[in-house]
Amino acid sequence: MRIPISMSVILIVCVLAAGCASKEMAPEPVEMSTAPAVSLLLTPAEKLTSGDPVEFSLIGFDASGKQTSAIGTIEWMKTGLTGTLQGNTFTPDKSAGAHAGTVTAQSGDMKATARVRVVPLLPWSEDFEAIELEKIPTHWIGATGKFFVREKDENKILVKPPPQRGLDRSNVYIGPATMKGYQIQIDLMGTRNKRRIPDMGLIANRYTLDMQGRHQRLQIRSWASDLRMAKTIDFAWETDVWYTMKMMVEITEDKAVIRGKVWRTGESEPAEWTITAEDPLPNREGSPGIYGNSPADIYYDNLKVW
Repeated sequence: MRIPISMSVILIVCVLAAGCASKEMAPEPVEMSTAPAVSLLLTPAEKLTSGDPVEFSLIGFDASGKQTSAIGTIEWMKTGLTGTLQGNTFTPDKSAGAHAGTVTAQSGDMKATARVRVVPLLPWSEDFEAIELEKIPTHWIGATGKFFVREKDENKILVKPPPQRGLDRSNVYIGPATMKGYQIQIDLMGTRNKRRIPDMGLIANRYTLDMQGRHQRLQIRSWASDLRMAKTIDFAWETDVWYTMKMMVEITEDKAVIRGKVWRTGESEPAEWTITAEDPLPNREGSPGIYGNSPADIYYDNLKVW
């Protein structure tokens, strides 16, 4: 078959373009200014570590926005972190457990701050007894201003009250987004606010196990906005009663098997899973977490991940 001249030109251009795209282009060197810095940038801006040292880089910019080496004397400080800070390197104290804080570099009136989350390897357990009242574990994501540690029956527990503003629904993530192959368990109790009853549950591998109060159901789902995959069963539960919930996700080559179990706290754990669902488009990883939709108070205690 004879190829028209116009198509030949297109083919030649495409081949040349592909050839150019395949070459690794060396980055152009940054032209450093010698003017004094007026602002600082600390990188990485947020870092998660299981206990390994974290090294930071400090970059200065002059009044025209150019990168400059004229930063001056640097003072390094840490807040809320347990460990040693030597120059630009923070090394966590591995006996301190999970926590978070900030590292700050200051030169004159200029400051740059980065956040560090220290999350040890599994197993984890949290009974909230060591957490300050009205606070949360500092390394959690999505809990600030929504969840609070409070006292109940002479114990410290985690509470999600009805919000003063915004949505009732919240997801909280307590570990790295790359986690997989774990189990998560918690004690939880819903209350009643007139006719309103909360929803509450656990998160694993981006799946949610949800005890739905108004509907009296138990649901496993992947995406609440459109229920890409979901399985729901009838499940009657009572307010002002503690339940224990357990969840795990097993990943095979072509699917995820999500299992959930709920029983009254203090009773023997049932041998069988309460609900099991399969997802042919599996979420292969994701942080463990807790879920709450709180038109009425939700209480949580004795969180475990292993």
